[in-house]
Amino acid sequence: MSNLAEHLARIVATLRAALGAYGIRLARPLPTAQLGTTTYAAIPEPAALPPLAPELWTLFWNRLGRAQRRFQALYAAWQEGTLKPLPPRKAAAASPIRQDTAAPAEPAPPRLPTAFAWAIGRVPEAGPAAGLLESMVHAPETERFVTEIPRAGRLLRPLCRALGIKPPPYLRLPPRPRAPRAPRPPRPPRSCFNDPTLKWRPWEKRVALALIKKYGRG
Repeated sequence: MSNLAEHLARIVATLRAALGAYGIRLARPLPTAQLGTTTYAAIPEPAALPPLAPELWTLFWNRLGRAQRRFQALYAAWQEGTLKPLPPRKAAAASPIRQDTAAPAEPAPPRLPTAFAWAIGRVPEAGPAAGLLESMVHAPETERFVTEIPRAGRLLRPLCRALGIKPPPYLRLPPRPRAPRAPRPPRPPRSCFNDPTLKWRPWEKRVALALIKKYGRG
């Protein structure tokens, strides 16, 4: 694969064309048939996934272009050897909160789905773009580029998830450390059959002793 930036541009163009074909297919009226004075319309096929709002598809369209531009800039700087390391992150200073004035709650910004294959499950026309992306992420040059520039993986992972491509090992994120579990409280001591505070019925004590003799104390 000679140029990863050109290959990603081809993927984005193919995917955008698939989104356009998907929108045209949704806007196309269903076929109808006239039988006498009655008009019958075809029943639409049930969708495998619930449809998304148009603003989410617009958001996905814009993110594709932004990811393509960032990837092209990273790849060009990597080839020229002019890529600068990222500056260390600064800790966000806590802003004082005034108790007397309550700010109105702002509506949450739209967010794209995060489920695996969420885009190709709704847009079957995106199959060719998924094939191009799969060949790209399995190319040795892509592995070398992402290994040296890990921030490039942030641009490919969401696209792989959207198109249902399982990322290769070099593109996967390390597992998050689990929070330590709270220690379990100690079990109370088991009661003894000879405890005078317990009142056993004769048959209950015989059955319990028989079970302990057969299976032991668990």
